[in-house]
Parts: sequence; structure tokens; C-alpha cells
Amino acid sequence: MPELMPNAELRRSVERSIALRLHSPAQAWPLFGRDVALEEEDGPDGSLLFACRTGPSMANPLGIVHGGITAALVDTCMGVTCSAQCARAATPTITLTVNYARPVPLDADIRVRTHTVRIGTGSAQLWAEVFPAGCPEEILATATGVYGIRR
Repeated sequence: MPELMPNAELRRSVERSIALRLHSPAQAWPLFGRDVALEEEDGPDGSLLFACRTGPSMANPLGIVHGGITAALVDTCMGVTCSAQCARAATPTITLTVNYARPVPLDADIRVRTHTVRIGTGSAQLWAEVFPAGCPEEILATATGVYGIRR
């Protein structure tokens, strides 16, 4: 099993990936560098922290962030982390499980922390957690994902 990339190296790899995505013709949400930013954080190897601001266009009929928006956000953050960790241009999602603990508020700064659990020969496992900026103990959602990697 490959070693997890040290965070400084992983961060540099994600920054390069984000720069390439900004020039891609595919401009799907969330777009890194516009909708989501990489944050500084000291965590275990294989983990990263992303920042996002929620807005009115993300609302469901209850006036909170739609669960599908939250799922897209964690999937994209874990996918970018996996791509950088595995040195792959793309790591398609095999499975994604999202657990909603609390409503994700609108017009709020939130964070997504990702962590690489395991890298195998054909797939990698990651987890993520969503929380309000400055309140990492107030978990809004958690997610796990398995991503395909072709060696």
C-alpha cells in the first residue's frame, strides 16, 4: 500500500490541480479557486482543509443548503484530494455515502476536511467532514467515498 503524501506535498499537488481546473472548459460547480478554496491546516498526512461560502442559490425548500449540494461539495473535495494523493488526472467516484448530522446553513462560511484513509491498487478510500468555519467540533455532515485509480 502506498504511503500517504505529506501534507505540504499534497497541498502543492492540489494547488497545481486547481490551477489546471480553472482553465478547463468544464466549469461545473464547485469550481476550485472560485467557489472553494484550499485552506492552511496542520493535520495528519493525507488530509486537507477546504473553505466554501454557502449562498441562496444552494437552498432547498426548507431554507437550508440542499443535501445534493453538500454531497457534490464533499465528493469534489475528496476527489481532488484523491487525484493529488494518487497523482492521477481523474479519480472517478465508485461509492459515496453522506450522513447529514445538522442542517448546513445558508450565507455561511463552512469548511470541508478530507482525509485519505487507504490507497489500494485500483481504488482509494477517503472521508470528509463538513463544519462551520471556526467550529470544527460542530459537525454538519460526514462522508466516505471510494475513488477509482488506474495504475
